[in-house]
Amino acid sequence: MIVSTVKNLSGEARKGVAVLAVAALAAVVLAYLLLVWNAQAAERLAEARSGHDLVAARTAKAVREGATRLTAADDVAPMFLEGATPGLAFAEFQSVAGDAATAAGLAVKRMQPVDPGDSEGSAPYRLSMDAEGSIGQLRDFLAGIESRLPVMFVTGLEIQPAAGAGEGDPYPSESLRMTVRIEAYGWRVQP
Repeated sequence: MIVSTVKNLSGEARKGVAVLAVAALAAVVLAYLLLVWNAQAAERLAEARSGHDLVAARTAKAVREGATRLTAADDVAPMFLEGATPGLAFAEFQSVAGDAATAAGLAVKRMQPVDPGDSEGSAPYRLSMDAEGSIGQLRDFLAGIESRLPVMFVTGLEIQPAAGAGEGDPYPSESLRMTVRIEAYGWRVQP
């Protein structure tokens, strides 16, 4: 019925009906987009409230338990690599990481600095270490490196069997090659 009515209209009237139909469709699409945007905004708001509630709960728990905050009197220097220059701080970093690997029984094959890129003075020192050992030695190394001072973070780990292609190894977890990427921050003495 509507189609027959539209056919009876003049050319200008049909153009007007088409414009109205396009405008109605555009209004429906706009309303749908607004509803979707509103739903996403409500979801982001709920996530933010959840995060806020979590932080508030942790803060309240810390206050109840009598946790203290760091003050100027607290000695945080042991958390950072020491060194009057970046080269000396990096040398300490290599020494501490190498000692941890040796203590865990890993055989260190290579240690090299990783360029932090064009960042400001707060960029961490980065180290890439190639080593060989067992899965147990790797576990001991990872536990040791992340639980000692200065504070260090393992940011990457690649593991592969030490046996070459086509070679059989009855105990592959006892002979692994690994590359470990570690980060630490240095404490720079200001002149």
